[in-house]
Amino acid sequence: MGRVHHHHSKTLLKPFNQTLQTLLSLLNLHSSSPLYLLHLHAIIVKSHLSHHPFLLTRLAHAYLSSNSLSPPTRILLSFPKRPPLFLWNETIKAHARNGRFRDSIGLYDAMLARGATPNEFTFTFVLPACASARAVLDGRRIHEHAVKFGFLSNVFVATAVVDMYGKCGEVGLARQVFDGMSQRGIASYNAMISGYVSSGKCEEAISLFDQMQKLGLQYDATTMVSALQACASLGALQKGRWIHEQVMSSQMEINVHLGAALVNMYARCGCIEESRRIFNEMPRRDLISWTAIICGYGMHGLAVDAELLFNQMVQCGVMPDSITFVGVLSGFSHKGMVNKGREYFKKMTEEYYIKPTLEHYSCMVDMLGRAGRLEEAEAFIRTMLVVPDAGVWGGLLNACKIYGNVELGKRVVEEILRLDPCNAGWYVLMSNIYATAGLWDGVAKMRLLMKERKVSKYPGWSSIEIDGHRHVFLVFDRSHPKSEEIYRFLKDLEEQMQAAGYVAETKCVLVNLDEEAKEDMLCGHSERLAIAFGILSTKEGEVLRVIKNLRVCVDCHTATKFISKIVGREIIVRDANRFHHFRDGVCSCGDFW
Repeated sequence: MGRVHHHHSKTLLKPFNQTLQTLLSLLNLHSSSPLYLLHLHAIIVKSHLSHHPFLLTRLAHAYLSSNSLSPPTRILLSFPKRPPLFLWNETIKAHARNGRFRDSIGLYDAMLARGATPNEFTFTFVLPACASARAVLDGRRIHEHAVKFGFLSNVFVATAVVDMYGKCGEVGLARQVFDGMSQRGIASYNAMISGYVSSGKCEEAISLFDQMQKLGLQYDATTMVSALQACASLGALQKGRWIHEQVMSSQMEINVHLGAALVNMYARCGCIEESRRIFNEMPRRDLISWTAIICGYGMHGLAVDAELLFNQMVQCGVMPDSITFVGVLSGFSHKGMVNKGREYFKKMTEEYYIKPTLEHYSCMVDMLGRAGRLEEAEAFIRTMLVVPDAGVWGGLLNACKIYGNVELGKRVVEEILRLDPCNAGWYVLMSNIYATAGLWDGVAKMRLLMKERKVSKYPGWSSIEIDGHRHVFLVFDRSHPKSEEIYRFLKDLEEQMQAAGYVAETKCVLVNLDEEAKEDMLCGHSERLAIAFGILSTKEGEVLRVIKNLRVCVDCHTATKFISKIVGREIIVRDANRFHHFRDGVCSCGDFW
């Protein structure tokens, strides 16, 4: 069949001395075949019509329709007179749509150099290219052009500017443009909310989402996906549930993106059963939805379930990607399943030809380190195929803390501080290693280094959601209206815990104080304040969900186990690494974190 088609096109293209009409009608035949177009292009070049603007425009358009990008670009750049604006626009748009973002921006600049004046469509095509390329300097320049040519008053152009700044991490600039818009559609709100979420400003995202609701603006699936991502980051379960109810009551179709956002939100808010229920009910599942549930099980330390799901996914014909493997490997890491971890790392590289990223290496180092194989973890880092970052070395430093290995810790922290000297967390972690070993000179040395380098410690905080409101507590926080009651309650709890056999783990306090003073300091850790407030503010037996921005300390982990038994509550804590489910004096992590 192909041979007949090829022969047919050759006979059609025989005569060279074609008229304009013949060439135009030939353009309509097989115009989606790039090979056919190249044949026709050669004939046009050799004909007396090689510089005919209308014919060249039609030819370039036919190339664009067949997704051939180089020939129309060449036609544009060698056009006899000034090419029509719509052809510039279409070519800019086609390059951006095909992932050739830098080329798209380059064509915009070539267009200006040829003396063409952009219109609103030009900006709505080139700005998304800047957004996808994270080319904020080009984006800012093109934003200025939009102002100069008077198109920023166009809602679509202004929305594209907001979206570009949001995707480039410049949410302050995005908000300025957003606030300056005389009219805003749902796309403008979506762009701004999404920008906030990707910059980690999730409270602002929820606040803008609430504003939309007050204005009576209709949401769409895109709005809901961003709002659910914000709830997932904040651990705002009640808000997430309310959004889920809105989706159901508006009979919005739960597409794969919305389904995955719901799965992710429930998992990250500590409701893994709910997350699984949503996943099971999804009519269609793609890689994103499978990965969301696998990563959910991984972060809850449910490694066996994560592996089962991985195998089910492969049986369904869905190929895993690098993020799916991060979910599986982190599950094995949290459970200390080193052999399984090695098996899947090998499977990833040898069966699926996925190159390990820093995240995969980080999981493996973490896994070996937690299992006490510190020398093996160090050797693994030194044979990595990519240059290790501070995060990879940090996993080993954390293992040095768990196993009290000061000498290796000193070597590792040198590597880390060369790569990331401004992160206070590393200094504190090394100070912890020194303090646990009673080496107070080492603690002082780290303090001095922080002072010299002007590094300030990132404050530890914990949050809990009560009646839809998020309450945030810092270490030794006394700013909460119920502070007196919270500290009084914690004192009572402490006595009950001690009676039940609790002994404070004072080694993790970084100051050389007497034991009693150290115990008082531990009492003011942020997660304990959040837990105490949660117990005082909720009904008996209600599950408490707490989020902490740092890793849970050994003492708070022990204390929370005792508290869960004394008050008869399940306490779910999401720290910087994973989830801990405390129930009846036991933690789901098996004290392995």
